Amino acid sequence: MQLSYLLFLLCPISMGVMMWLMMRTHGNAPTPFSDPRIAELESQVNELRSAARKNRTVESAETLN
Repeated sequence: MQLSYLLFLLCPISMGVMMWLMMRTHGNAPTPFSDPRIAELESQVNELRSAARKNRTVESAETLN
């Protein structure tokens, strides 16, 4: 009889242990924003976007004249 209770509780206990382990290992992973290469790439993307905006405004001004 006690074995059936143990088997019944085995699933939720094991799920709790697995969740705890995954949260523990995921918390130690480095964040992608801590990488300086990503910050450099983001700044390059912003520069390209602003250059594209300027190019569009110049082209639209030329078509109006």
